[in-house]
Parts: sequence; C-alpha cells; structure tokens
Amino acid sequence: MKTETEVADITALLLTEDSILEIMTPDGKPTGWKITLAGPAHPKVVAFADDQQRRNLHKAKLVEQAQVNGKKYQAEEKTTDENRRENIRWIVARIATWSPVKVGGVVHEFTDKVAEDLLIKPEMGAVLSQIAEAINEDRRFTKPSATS
Repeated sequence: MKTETEVADITALLLTEDSILEIMTPDGKPTGWKITLAGPAHPKVVAFADDQQRRNLHKAKLVEQAQVNGKKYQAEEKTTDENRRENIRWIVARIATWSPVKVGGVVHEFTDKVAEDLLIKPEMGAVLSQIAEAINEDRRFTKPSATS
C-alpha cells in the first residue's frame, strides 16, 4: 500500500487558469490593451470544443451513410472567408474578455461578435499572431508553483 509521500501529485500541471496577455507593439512596447485568455477548462472553451465535436461527428455520420448507401460523399465547399472566420472563432472562443481598445478612432468593447469582426481584418494579423502564440503556451494556464 502506498503512503501519501509516494503518491504523485500532478495538480500543478492542470491547465485551469485564465491568463492576461498584453498586446505589444512591433518594437516590443506594451500597448495597454489587455486580453484575458480563457484556459482550456473554461466553460466557454469547453462549449466551443463540444460544438466542434458535434459537427465532426455529424459529418462522420454523413460520410458513413453515403458509404453504406454506395454513394459518394459530397463535402461542403467553404469559401476562404468562411474558413478564416472558422479559424477566428476558435481564437475568440479562447478570449474571456478584453480591456476596451481604440482602432481607427472607434472604441471596441469585448463581445464575441466584436472580437470576430475586428480580428478577421487582415491588418490585425500582428495582434492575431500574439493571441494565437499565447493560447498555445500551456504554461500560461497553469498555477504558479508555490516553490517558485
């Protein structure tokens, strides 16, 4: 029988935290725009992932039905804009909120729709890259170690 000291505790590895990202200028200076990124276990992120799973399962079912019936599956055609929006929705699903930001003289308060419409603009590529990079940094979403 194992004792308490022999049991591995991996709690510190769990990706449970949200993380604040401050967008930087191209020369590395803070802009003041802070984006709260939702951790992988955040209800918004889980709901988005569940929706994606449902879509994938539905598509798999359609493919299987076509095969069983001896028909060729006709994949839906997406435009480049639809594909970009789908990618942006994944990013937006990982944003819990953000501080108000002014772009082109217009102040943007966070909503999913505002985020999608703003981040899809090609000129927002540098911001989008910073957000995507931060989302993929697992350590951002773990609790700091008490011994650090």
